Amino acid sequence: MKRSSVTILVGALAFSALAADADPKSEVKDAIKKLGAQSNYTWTFTPKTEGSEVAARQGPIEGKTEKDGFTWFKGTVGDNSFEVATKGTKYVVNYSGEWIAVDEDSDETSRIARRVKSLKNPIDAAEELASKAKELKKDSDGAYSGDLTAEGAKELFGRLGRRAAASQDAKGSVKFWIKGGLLTKYEFNLKGKMTVGDEKKEVDLSRTVTIEIKDVGSTKLTLPEEATKKLS
Repeated sequence: MKRSSVTILVGALAFSALAADADPKSEVKDAIKKLGAQSNYTWTFTPKTEGSEVAARQGPIEGKTEKDGFTWFKGTVGDNSFEVATKGTKYVVNYSGEWIAVDEDSDETSRIARRVKSLKNPIDAAEELASKAKELKKDSDGAYSGDLTAEGAKELFGRLGRRAAASQDAKGSVKFWIKGGLLTKYEFNLKGKMTVGDEKKEVDLSRTVTIEIKDVGSTKLTLPEEATKKLS
């Protein structure tokens, strides 16, 4: 066999070994990490809840994030709108035209602070979902999907409220989309039972959340001066 043929054969075998060793979960984690290294991006958070009118009150959220800088997002809960800006561990919220700093240790703002901080940024949320997946498989459409572990699904479902935390049969799944090595979209679904109303009626609750990423590297974020000062 000629040397060139041997070289080609060795190269082909090496490539085959690398392809065989490729781990879908590692590919997803790398795509999340690569997104986190970008200078900025815009994102949308779209929830859909079935089974509980209370849980369904949360509307979509639109946000912008800078690497090592500010994150801003706005959304609705029922008929009320809100706007939030963060930097590091500091948070300010605008509910009625005035920006106020929120703190979990404050009697006045602790409830708002806990609610705001429960909304993880897209990178942290994606990393948590990937870590809580049993395994991920690459689908025919190029996306990566899998079921959540029983423990992971129960923990995430429990965050929907105190009565949801009592559910013992929560299940969940997650799906990631990647383009050019970057995470561009992910979606997760949680299902379980919870009690609602004063009569504590048990209902089947299903919640699907879709997060989409766009304008990577070209997002512009300018905060009001009042918000910037309170985050300094």
